Amino acid sequence: MMKKGRLANNSKTGIIIAGMLSLLYLIFLIYLKYDLNDIPLKEIRFDYIGNLMNGFLAIVLIIALVVISFLKRTLDARKLIFVNILLTLSLTLLLAVWMLAKLNFLHTEKMIFNFPLKKVYMGAAYVLSLFTQLFSLNYLWGWIIGTDSLLELRTAIRTIVGIAVLMAFSLIFVWNVKAFSQSRIENQTFTYGCIPGAAVYSKGNPSPIFEKRIRKALELYQKGSIKKVILTGGRAPGEMTEAEAAKKYLVNLGVSKKNIVIENRSSTTTEQIHYLRKNFSGAAAHDSVLIISDGFHLSRITQIAKFYRVNSLGVSSDYSLSFEKTIFYRTRESIALLLFWFFAI
Repeated sequence: MMKKGRLANNSKTGIIIAGMLSLLYLIFLIYLKYDLNDIPLKEIRFDYIGNLMNGFLAIVLIIALVVISFLKRTLDARKLIFVNILLTLSLTLLLAVWMLAKLNFLHTEKMIFNFPLKKVYMGAAYVLSLFTQLFSLNYLWGWIIGTDSLLELRTAIRTIVGIAVLMAFSLIFVWNVKAFSQSRIENQTFTYGCIPGAAVYSKGNPSPIFEKRIRKALELYQKGSIKKVILTGGRAPGEMTEAEAAKKYLVNLGVSKKNIVIENRSSTTTEQIHYLRKNFSGAAAHDSVLIISDGFHLSRITQIAKFYRVNSLGVSSDYSLSFEKTIFYRTRESIALLLFWFFAI
């Protein structure tokens, strides 16, 4: 009897520990999302899609623990230990992200797929932490349902299906390009229009996709819809910066240099929006920035702007994609948007 009582107490302790680890993960993740992006915690938006996703997963996991504690007469200590190991691992991975960001022990300018190596490592740690959280959640609900046979394999399959569902939701969100048609901003005037940088070819020539963004900004400038143009984007090794290439293009077409603002150090969309927040449209600003980009890109960039509390609207360029490129770019953007929702990267 004493042994059974001790096991029961240990199992209850295991459930409490799992619940605490889940809450700690949520709190630490929200902290990282805002602190690493230099946003005060007082500006947390609880209605933001990404924060709602973070909270939903934590709540569903905790509900599973509560259900197990009430419905399971005998608790399998091994299962609880396994779940707590996973939850501890996910929390440790967040700690690794914090160390990479704050301690600066990885000094390198290496790039992978045009992303700084440090950010790639941080992204990998974030993704692994999310996978362990999702795996833990599915493992607990599989335990509740009673599918002990091949539970780990079934859990892995459910986790992959869950990720696919999240991807589908993000893809549907990205597909809504009609929200950025030019008709939405007719008869409006903006002090600033911002062109996010894109690829630059040899001799500083903008790539076709970048050129269309610049052309749309020029059209809006000439119509008086925007008064000044903000050009953002750094450089890949051996190339002119994206911002400088766009400036050269616009000046050649008659845009006054005094109406052009350049930011030429950013390497990601997130950094470009961070620049806008810091210099043009913080939480207290009332004047919106018009962001000019491609329809498939604007779904993500406007979500990033919302997270940063940058007052902005988006208008799409006239760049048209083949069916194959449409699938490629929108799938890529949906993955990037999902990563930003969950981790603000």
